[in-house]
Amino acid sequence: MAGMVAWALALSPALAWTRPGHMVTAAIAFDDLEATDPDIIDRVAALLDNHPDRGPFEVAEDRSEGRERALRLMMECARWPDDARLTVHDQPSWHVQLRPVVRAEDPPLVEPDHGIVMDGLEAFRLNARVMANAAATPAQRAVSLCWVMHLAGDVHQPLHTAQLFSSAYPEGDRAGSLQFVIDPVSRRPETLHWFWDDSVHRSGDLDSVRARADDLQRRLPRTRLLQGTAPAVAADYPRWAEESFGLAVSFAYASGPLGGPSQSEARELPVPYARQAVTIAERRVALAGYRLADLLREAFATPTLSEGV
Repeated sequence: MAGMVAWALALSPALAWTRPGHMVTAAIAFDDLEATDPDIIDRVAALLDNHPDRGPFEVAEDRSEGRERALRLMMECARWPDDARLTVHDQPSWHVQLRPVVRAEDPPLVEPDHGIVMDGLEAFRLNARVMANAAATPAQRAVSLCWVMHLAGDVHQPLHTAQLFSSAYPEGDRAGSLQFVIDPVSRRPETLHWFWDDSVHRSGDLDSVRARADDLQRRLPRTRLLQGTAPAVAADYPRWAEESFGLAVSFAYASGPLGGPSQSEARELPVPYARQAVTIAERRVALAGYRLADLLREAFATPTLSEGV
């Protein structure tokens, strides 16, 4: 376990959609619930009032009230596992679950272990159970709620489910965190993983988050992305991971290594790749938001969860 934690810490801070990305996902879920199931938002907010790490939530809610307060609490909940890094609440191995990608054109000398690295799937299953367990304390359920919201977003990022093995990366590229590219926006070197994490939204400003969520819902409505499909349930999580892994194979890693081995050797991303990556990321975050709303419907459909809060 110590080795796994050290491996996960080596990925930091590139372990998730960036905090603004998680906030966008939560805002989409909020809007989806507000349209049809506003009572569920009330139950979620009531449970979050019991979260043991009160500081980040008090900062997030500021002096807001009512629906504005509930939205801010949900956005903080989705990003809280990142805000809790290096605290007693940190679980660095929970953010990803990685399978190897090996291209026939450039295999490593030694076949990689095809087992899953990290605990993302088991972490989601554990927290989904605790969140829905009336025997758990409200504080335990509140923490698990945040992990469910966070991991439901993370699993939709292709480089949270895969890492490339090649002649240049015989031990894996750690989900792109060992490849350095030039950020097309800032023009600074960053990891390939961070490029993907940062590709949805970069500002934590509440107005900009809301605007981004509105934009994605307008261009990528639920009816377009999920028409004809059953509402999402917690048991769907492995399928979402398979979707992301498929995108890692077919696109993110399709051309092999794109970055250099260090910041000083960072490489320009091909323009078509950078543009398509943003398009994919937008679709994945919108899907994550709608599916997260369904997960909350599944867990909070009755007042049971809020009893004793």
